[in-house]
Amino acid sequence: MIAELRITDLITAGAAFLVVWTVLMIAALLWSIRRSREEQRMHRRLELLQEDVTTRELRLWHEGREARTRVPHSRKEMPLSQRFRRALDEAGWDVAPAAAVLLVLAACAAVAMGVLVLVKSAPLAAVAAVAVVLVFVALLRQRMARRQARFEGQLVDALALAARSLRSGHPLVGAFRLIAEEVDDPVGGLFARICQQQAMGVSLEQAMWAEARQSFSADLRLFTTTVVIQLRSGGNLANMMERLAFVIRDRTRLGRQVRALTAQTQLSKRVLLALPFLLFVVLYLIKPDYLRPLYTTSTGRWLLVAAAVGMVLGAWSMSRLSKLRF
Repeated sequence: MIAELRITDLITAGAAFLVVWTVLMIAALLWSIRRSREEQRMHRRLELLQEDVTTRELRLWHEGREARTRVPHSRKEMPLSQRFRRALDEAGWDVAPAAAVLLVLAACAAVAMGVLVLVKSAPLAAVAAVAVVLVFVALLRQRMARRQARFEGQLVDALALAARSLRSGHPLVGAFRLIAEEVDDPVGGLFARICQQQAMGVSLEQAMWAEARQSFSADLRLFTTTVVIQLRSGGNLANMMERLAFVIRDRTRLGRQVRALTAQTQLSKRVLLALPFLLFVVLYLIKPDYLRPLYTTSTGRWLLVAAAVGMVLGAWSMSRLSKLRF
């Protein structure tokens, strides 16, 4: 009886601590969002977020003249914090990375506290917290994929619109303004920011590279590189826009075919990753004593660590096998 009272007191104290910690996390989250949103937006407009970018130089020749330009490094070379910030931007979530992390931690604490109070099981509370993180990552990737697909479709239409504008006699900046006015976000907002930076005194080349570095889109980097080379070496920008739209359209078609062919692999990966968590929850609810050695003995803990490492390696391997770079 005394042992049961002690366990109940510990669970109550832990739940109270989690409640207080969740309230503090939510307050810190709201304060961080309010402080960083306008500051981050102003930094983007004034281009104060200068980064040490490793670049590689491209040397091309056109009609006997040499043209050089620099291409930013790929996203794999970026720090994790920077990649997370750009992933949030790519998903269309206007929130600072610190605020997003605090929000996820607060959600994990709230869900874990609810599971701990209802079920009174620390292992299930830990599994629920991990599930919240996985759901956040899945939502982020899904939002990025949808926004990227919309971006690719809008970029082709924007290039066709720019080609018609250039043929009618408008300058390049005028064509970009027309895209900003006629095309919706995210492409319209991107070209609007380029025009804003150019109007504030930033060169068109620097404004375009700044937006290309803020995006995960390879098509946007290809477009920026092509336009910069054309501006330096000369040429017919309207024809270049049309050819580039044709290339991006073919890349998009090929990417859709690849996603259709690898859909079974992606589904298998998701099922295999979710199955251990579902089995753990079901077996714990049916017979808790059957799984208790996994988290009460040293051998069981090492088996859990080995299982987690194996799941991570398996997910990485299946993702690499189903990814085509072109």
